[in-house]
This record gives sequence, C-alpha cells and structure tokens, in this order.
Amino acid sequence: MNWAEPAYLWLSLGALPLLVLMARDVRRRRRELTGLAGKEAASRPLCHCGARSDLARRALLSAAALLLVVACCRPQWGVVAEERAPKGADVLIALDTSRSMLADDLKPTRLAAAKDAVAALTAGLAGDRIGLVAFAGSAFLVCPLTSDYGVFSGALAETGVDSIPLGGTSLAAALKEARLAFSRSGGGGKLLIVVSDGEDHMGDYAAEARALREAGVTLCCAGAGTLQGGLIPLSGKDFVKDRRGAVVKSRLQPAALREIAAGPGGRLVNLAQGREVLKELCQDKLAVLERTAQRSVRPRLRERFQIPLALALLLLALEPCLARRWS
Repeated sequence: MNWAEPAYLWLSLGALPLLVLMARDVRRRRRELTGLAGKEAASRPLCHCGARSDLARRALLSAAALLLVVACCRPQWGVVAEERAPKGADVLIALDTSRSMLADDLKPTRLAAAKDAVAALTAGLAGDRIGLVAFAGSAFLVCPLTSDYGVFSGALAETGVDSIPLGGTSLAAALKEARLAFSRSGGGGKLLIVVSDGEDHMGDYAAEARALREAGVTLCCAGAGTLQGGLIPLSGKDFVKDRRGAVVKSRLQPAALREIAAGPGGRLVNLAQGREVLKELCQDKLAVLERTAQRSVRPRLRERFQIPLALALLLLALEPCLARRWS
C-alpha cells in the first residue's frame, strides 16, 4: 500500500485528546444524572441503556473522523494502465561528454553549465518528447525519446565524462546515433540540439548532418565554451598538457557547429550568454514544428480513498439511528 498524502496522518493525533474529552463528558453527565435522580434511579436499566447509546454514538463519530483522515491520505494499491495522447514534437539533445567539456571557461565547467541549461529547457516542455544522446569518441542513446521528464532528468544527472569510454570527440557519431533514434519515432516535428564545444577528431559530420536534414530533422547547436578558452583539469591539481609539456587551453571551435546548423531552420547559440538561451532556442523552434499526438501508456497506482470515505459516510448515516431519548 502507498500513501499519496501521508502528511494528513498527523490529523489522527487529534483523536487521543478527543477521546479523553468524550470520556470526561460521559462521566460528567453520569454525575449530573446521579445528582438529579439519586443513586438508585441512576442505576436503573433505562439509564444504563441511554449511557451505552450515547457512548456508541460517540464511538461512531470518532471512527468516522479517523476514516476521513485515512481518505485524505489517499491510500493507493493495485496498478492501472493510464493511456495518454498529448500533442507534441520530438526533441533530442546530443550532449558532448568528452574531457574537453571539463574546461573551466564556463562555470563551474562546460559540462555542468550545459547540463544546467538542458535542465532549464526541460522545464519549458509540455507534451513534447525528449531524449538524450551522450557522445565523445563514440555515441550512445542514454535516454530514448520519452514524455516522462522525470526519467529524462535522472538520465541527464547521471551523464558525465565517464559515460562514453572511447576518448576524443566525434560529431559524426552523435549525428548518426540521433538519426537512428529519430527513425524509431513516429511522425511530427523533429528537433536535434547539439551541445558541444565544437571539437571534432573524426570528421565526416557534414554527411550525417545532410542525412538528418533530408529526414526532416531541424538541426540546431549550442556552443559550450568561449573563444578565450579554459584549462582542462586532470586528477589532483594537474591540467592536460601537450607533447612538449605545455598546458593546453581548450577553446570553443564554432566552425563545425555553424556548419551543422547551416540548414533550413538551423541556429547556433552560445551557452556563455546564460542558461536560458537554450530554452528560448527550443521554444522558438517548437513553435513552428508540427505537433502530433504521441500515444503512451503509463502504469500508475489505483486510488482507493473512496473506500474509507464511503465507510465514514456510512457511519455518519448510522449515528442518528442510535439516538435515543429517555426520561
């Protein structure tokens, strides 16, 4: 059993002082009856019957109150399939997780700033599906296209420089993996946003970008870094160095990103302008993309608050039937 609103259980703590007050009231009425009728009259069966009836009514009211508290806590058990068909487009994020994304020209690092911007983007979606591709020397679909933003956020939080074991940077691998992910989705608008510092060690990304555009995908890019560049930390307090032992400064290389986003509807932004720039880019592109119904079935726990609520109403309906008048 699951409780959807367990905070309301604190209301049940009021039952104890209520029972104490009820017991004191019963004793008070007993004393008053004894004072008015005398001990012999107060001990007659009729008086005992009235006292028991009064006690039963109070017990019913207490039980009904407790059941109402249980209903407010929304008990849930059993699973029911919930079908949803919101209208939306498909948004795929290709996130660069190569070691150069640890450079500090964006604070605290390029990768952390990129993930923060993607999280802000997700908060602005409504009905759209979103997926995540992580890439370095190769690419991997970390999160397939989904309308469950909680699942996507969890996958995004777990993505880091250790997600892809092969070093280097291959924009072509990222674009190819994105094309495969889009091929498994239905119709409607498709948007790919490549978030990277622009480094590429493999080449041949232009052909993959062209294949995506031919498949009806809108390509946009977000540059992570600055032209001034930053240092790439290693374990300890050391930094990445070249073969001559000089510290390497990694700089944003927008040429490849600009070429990928050169097609119809494409656009290049820079995350150095702030975390909201990626959200604004996505919203602008989604405003002109075709949105189709995306059917999905999600399991959820069945609500059972009706049971304690019905029992509470039944007890409240029975309470007047126990009312008795006696002289």
